[in-house]
Amino acid sequence: MAPTSSPTPSHGVAAGTVLTGHHLVTAQDDEAFRALCAIASAVPLTGAVPGTVAPAQLAAVALRMCERLLEPGPASRDRVALHGTQRLRVERAAAVGEPLLSRAEIRSVRPLGAGTATEVAVALTAGDGSPVAQSVSLLVHSPGPAARRAPAPARPAAPKDARRSSYTVTRELVRRYAELSGDHNPIHLSPEAARAGGFDDLIAHGMLTFALMAHHLAGAVGEADRAELQVRFAWPLMVPAEGATLTVHDLPAAGGTLAVTAVDGAGLPVAGGRATPCRPPTGTRT
Repeated sequence: MAPTSSPTPSHGVAAGTVLTGHHLVTAQDDEAFRALCAIASAVPLTGAVPGTVAPAQLAAVALRMCERLLEPGPASRDRVALHGTQRLRVERAAAVGEPLLSRAEIRSVRPLGAGTATEVAVALTAGDGSPVAQSVSLLVHSPGPAARRAPAPARPAAPKDARRSSYTVTRELVRRYAELSGDHNPIHLSPEAARAGGFDDLIAHGMLTFALMAHHLAGAVGEADRAELQVRFAWPLMVPAEGATLTVHDLPAAGGTLAVTAVDGAGLPVAGGRATPCRPPTGTRT
């Protein structure tokens, strides 16, 4: 996508802006992140690669860089930030405790209604410069609740032969994800703030949904056999006081990919996308 710019980006940061950083996922961090997904699932995970960072945690690290790059300024204090799409490509697994470098760059800023849509790419590399993963996020900044009063998407019929995983998402789980990820957006933590933003109730982080979709894939096919996960967030996952249900299913698609969908307890599609397979040569570390 060619960089474009709106006259006044709602976050005040122009296309081409770059931020670099250093990261290290400790064993404690990794254990806490994987435990978070396990808490939501009734089925133990069997596809994780021991001693490596969960792919969704790499995406969370990258998204934190996006948020640092777009730190709220005077132009965005009254705007609501939402996650539109997320793509993560893993070149190789990162070892727990391995130092990582990141480079975040705003690829484009374009008008979207009364707000803006910003695409940010984050490259994660090892200390020697070799690639580990790339994340591309589309973040939408809107000026108020009216921007989110869109019709709910249709309820598709779930394929009978799809593999399924069911997750229970509670407000406590959302709070714990906020602590682990550093994403303390009030719409994820306060029902009042969420309603002020135009939602019926507190909503889960898009990246928590992404993490649970990746957790499903790890259990279905193993972490080592997925190179890329692309997700479009279609509808927020509302989390009332009694909690919410998220069901993830996958089906084979063209080119050896998997079509992955997440729906809420009412059957509304929360997110959908595809996972691209990767089968490295025998003897190659994944």
